[in-house]
Amino acid sequence: MTIWLVILILSVIVEIVTIDLVSIWISLGSLGALIAYFLGFDLIVQIIVCLVITVLSFIITRPIAKKYLTGNIVHTNTDRLIGKQGLVTKEIQEDTKGEVKVMGSTWSAISLDKDFIEAGTHVEILAIDGVKLVVKKV
Repeated sequence: MTIWLVILILSVIVEIVTIDLVSIWISLGSLGALIAYFLGFDLIVQIIVCLVITVLSFIITRPIAKKYLTGNIVHTNTDRLIGKQGLVTKEIQEDTKGEVKVMGSTWSAISLDKDFIEAGTHVEILAIDGVKLVVKKV
């Protein structure tokens, strides 16, 4: 009994401290195992109950929780650059970033296929990776 109670208390404390749904499933599994202990089941059954409840609760609730708890995505107006054309102002080499001017701003850029793209070439912006554009020749 003490092991399930300790696991339950520790996982609840971790959950309260992190608030990111990292141990709620373990809490539910250890609670199930604690109930199995009080019902008189042996240790093997308790372990199986803990594992089954932990895995099932994870499988069932994780997609739902992920859907409602992903609030840290910040949309910016830079997404409007995707699909636009720009002009390479500093050549893009296979292993180094170049520069592309698009809509009046100069951005660091890399080639999608790691191709060499010389200055003066028109490119299409395919994506934004951090603070650099991912481009390909037009």
